[in-house]
Amino acid sequence: MRSTAHTEGVSSSRRGGLLQKTLLMGSCVCALIAVAIAPAEPPPARQFAPGVRIDWPNLTVELDAEVVMRQGPLELFACSPNTKEHESILRVAARPTHIYQALGLIGLTPGRPIRYDEEKNRWDPPTGDALDIRVRYVDDQGRTVIAAPADWLSTTKPQATPLQLSWVFAGSYTLPDGRFAADIEGTVLCLVDFEAALIAVPALHSADNEQLWLTAKMDAIPPRGAKCALLIRGLYRPAIRVDVARDGSMRHRDRGISQAGLSALLMAHPEDLRPPYVQVCLDPGAEEAVRTEIMKALGEAAGPNARIESAQSPCRFDAPVSVPRP
Repeated sequence: MRSTAHTEGVSSSRRGGLLQKTLLMGSCVCALIAVAIAPAEPPPARQFAPGVRIDWPNLTVELDAEVVMRQGPLELFACSPNTKEHESILRVAARPTHIYQALGLIGLTPGRPIRYDEEKNRWDPPTGDALDIRVRYVDDQGRTVIAAPADWLSTTKPQATPLQLSWVFAGSYTLPDGRFAADIEGTVLCLVDFEAALIAVPALHSADNEQLWLTAKMDAIPPRGAKCALLIRGLYRPAIRVDVARDGSMRHRDRGISQAGLSALLMAHPEDLRPPYVQVCLDPGAEEAVRTEIMKALGEAAGPNARIESAQSPCRFDAPVSVPRP
C-alpha cells in the first residue's frame, strides 16, 4: 500500500503539470490576441517604375536620388542623369515621364511651365497643383532626417526673412514627335525658368548665370554621393467633400455631419501638418444667407491656410489628367 506522502506527491505533481499546461494555453491565447489586436505595420511604398515608388496610404511619390553638388549657384534642385548635374543638388534616376504618371495617379493635376503671352507681351509663371516636397536621408549618426528643399538653399542676395519655396506640378510638355520634353532636358525640379519644367516654382526667375537667385547651402547638404529620397505629394490634404442641402444641413459620404463633426474630421490626422482641402457642393436652392453662413463656418473650422472650393450641384471638381505614354 502506497504511503500518503507518496500519493500527495503524485497529486501535487499532477496539479503542477495541469497548472503548467493551463498557463501555457493562456500564454498562447494571449499571444494570439496580441497578434490579432496589434496595429499592422504600414505597408511600404510600392514600386511603380525604376526609381519611382508610390506610398498609396499617404498619396506620396518617392524618388530615388543622389547628392551630386553641394556648392555654387543653381538652376535646378533635382535633374536627370547626364543633363544638368553641374547646376543641381540632386540627381534623380527616374524618367520624368514616370514621375509625371505617378503624380497623376495620386490625384495631382499638371498645369504648364512658363509661357509667353504674345497678346500681353510678357512671360507668365508656371502653374499647376501646389506640391509639398521633402528630402529624406540618413545622416552620419544613422538618424533619418526629413528636410525641406529650402533648408539646403540660400539666396544669392541677402534677405531679411528665411527662404520659403513653393512648388507646382507644371507638367512639362510633349514634343510634336511624341517625346516628353523633360525626358530630354532632365528638368525635374526647377528653380529658374525652363519651358520643359516638370516641377517648378510658381514665379519667374532668370536662368542667366549672372541672375541666378539661389545657391547651395553646403553645410546643410549631405556629402556627395549620399543616397536620399525625394518625397512629393499635394500641398493640401486629400479633399473632403461636403454636400450642403437647401436648409443648410451638411452631409459627408452620404451621412449627416454637424459643424462639430466636420471640425473633428478636419483634425483627424494631427500628424499631417498640411492645410485641409474642402470641396463644398451647394444646393442651388439654398438662400444666400445660408450659403454665406456655411462657408464662414467651414473657413473657421478649416483654418486660414485651408483650400476651400465651392460649386453648385451638380458639383464637378476633378479635372482630367493627360498622362504621356512612357
